Amino acid sequence: MEPTTQPVLDAHAHAVPEPLLTALAARGGIDGVTAHDTGDGWSVELPGAGPKPVRPPMYSADRRAAYRCATGIDGQLLAPWLDLQPTAAMPPDAARSWAGRVNDALLAECAASRGPGVLATVALDDVEAAAKDLEAAVRDGCAGLVLSTDPVHCTSLADPRLDPLWTVAAGLGVPVQLHPASTGPARALPDSAEFGNAYCRLVDTTFGVARLILAGVLDRFPGLRLITVHGGGFLPYQAARLDGAHRADALSAHTIGRDRPSDYLRDLYYDTVALTPEAIRFLTDAVGHDRVLLGSDSPFPLGDPQPATTVRAAGLGPDATDAVLGGNLGGLLTGSPS
Repeated sequence: MEPTTQPVLDAHAHAVPEPLLTALAARGGIDGVTAHDTGDGWSVELPGAGPKPVRPPMYSADRRAAYRCATGIDGQLLAPWLDLQPTAAMPPDAARSWAGRVNDALLAECAASRGPGVLATVALDDVEAAAKDLEAAVRDGCAGLVLSTDPVHCTSLADPRLDPLWTVAAGLGVPVQLHPASTGPARALPDSAEFGNAYCRLVDTTFGVARLILAGVLDRFPGLRLITVHGGGFLPYQAARLDGAHRADALSAHTIGRDRPSDYLRDLYYDTVALTPEAIRFLTDAVGHDRVLLGSDSPFPLGDPQPATTVRAAGLGPDATDAVLGGNLGGLLTGSPS
């Protein structure tokens, strides 16, 4: 396939800006968050979470620029590393302050790299305040929100406590990326530790989004623009199982506005971090090419090292390929999705 003139935009990329880490180290911690230089990277620790290593591909702007050059990606929609989000152990004021610092650091990084946008993080101790913080973050330049599929202080994505946040996101028309945390519920599965990145993240996304659908969130907030990562988990590939359980099993107690849970699949967006051309082709057949966004999951090694090449190999046709490579995300970020 001939190279496209469509800008190639990555809908799923993470960063921890190095200036934020150096500020933490210089001040001996901010908002209860500490960081120190280990000599081969950084270590960062949030209250209640324990120390986490931050490797150069996550914090180095030069490494991100080199990755974009090597993959033909023109811009990345940057989200914070999920382990950088406010924890349940943080006092409310510190959590809100920290979320704002993360957003400001990412906005500065995005401006320097001329990227297409930043996904904000918010503290969820007080969801009414979180909704106002999202409005403020969008006014300050953030393109949308990233939200854990296991949000702190909530039972799940279906928790009615989140309604003020859904109201603001739908009203603003900004995308919300639903992303599993590294310590999500699937880690409780016996002997699952070594499968955390392989499958547990996908299980968490599948359960989280399925509960959101069954709780009627998409019925109550039809303007939501939700991005699911890692190809949507298992949801689009096993949607008939969910339909069957809703029709004739324990899930039949859930009342939704459409005949089947799978009727909502086209209300969602999905990235291409399903990692193979065949999976991407199946996904576009299942939900429509207008609902699929190129994603890399960089800088994680399990992401797609050449996401644009993988999309082009899926054989979607020129228009569909252009849409997936960047047209769909460009539409989302300008408020005019396909």
